[in-house]
Amino acid sequence: MGFDLPNAISPEEKVFTLINEKNFTKIALEVFRYQYFTNPVYKRYCDAVKRLPDSVTGIELIPFLPIQFFKTFEIKSGAFNPEIVFKSSGTSGGSTSHHFVKDVAVYVKSFLVCFEKFYGHADGYCILGLLPSYLEREGSSLVYMVDDLIRKSGHPESGFYLHDHQKLRDTLCRLETA
Repeated sequence: MGFDLPNAISPEEKVFTLINEKNFTKIALEVFRYQYFTNPVYKRYCDAVKRLPDSVTGIELIPFLPIQFFKTFEIKSGAFNPEIVFKSSGTSGGSTSHHFVKDVAVYVKSFLVCFEKFYGHADGYCILGLLPSYLEREGSSLVYMVDDLIRKSGHPESGFYLHDHQKLRDTLCRLETA
């Protein structure tokens, strides 16, 4: 069983059509097949652990690529020049993993759709970011996401509070009483 990409919605867009658990399972299996056939590193891994598309009939059978692979291989589905490369924090002291993003708009859409589903539009919030270990290095997807939400909030007090805990406390107290 292959993944027929022609005449289909792209996997990047298909994930935004999720409506229920049955729909989720169907799309997750399609995305698995897409990644199997378009990502050579993932295909080799799936072959090695004997998780071939015909044998993966439920989401619990979809193999997760170990994080070490993201540190040692360029993990990409299809050939593309990434718009951005996110890097892990490297908190274990070793090398960092890399996430090659083909289309930043899809990344932005993914966190905005999720945020709006659970909280509503960002412009209804004051967003305060306290991410010291992330802000002090480059390439963090979390900083990218929070920065975008801060800008979208439009609130004058939204922002990052790197080491100014007193200012953060004062802002929180002021917002709590407003």
